[in-house]
Amino acid sequence: MTIAFSHRHFDELTLRELYDLLQLRDEVFVVGQKITAEAEVDGLDPQCVHILGRDEAGRIVATTRLFADAIPVKVGRVAVHSSLQRRGIGTQLMHYVHVVIGKRAAVMSAQAHLQDWYGVLGWQRKGEGYLEANIPHVKLVRPAGA
Repeated sequence: MTIAFSHRHFDELTLRELYDLLQLRDEVFVVGQKITAEAEVDGLDPQCVHILGRDEAGRIVATTRLFADAIPVKVGRVAVHSSLQRRGIGTQLMHYVHVVIGKRAAVMSAQAHLQDWYGVLGWQRKGEGYLEANIPHVKLVRPAGA
């Protein structure tokens, strides 16, 4: 499946794009994973660059947000539509993230069961696991220059 990726700062998103990416995150995290321990709309999106992955019909089917001004860059809210998971869309998304990040160092809080997959993409675990939103997570880093 061909996914077209783009990225824009929050203030550059159209209302429709904002609605669609929030709807996708809600579907993946709140409905699909039952994450209700913390707010999905957390007030931090205006600080972020948002990556949008669109299918052939133009629907947003993959997204993530980057705190691009942070050092290291912080990656969060990685989401792929549930009907497209395990089909390579997440890998495409993360390759696009790497293009946007460039050679800068990056960090993310990832669900622990995805640690090996992120590892194949060049991310390294740092420290012990922990609970976030009542789900086991690990801190992952991507070194500068990677």
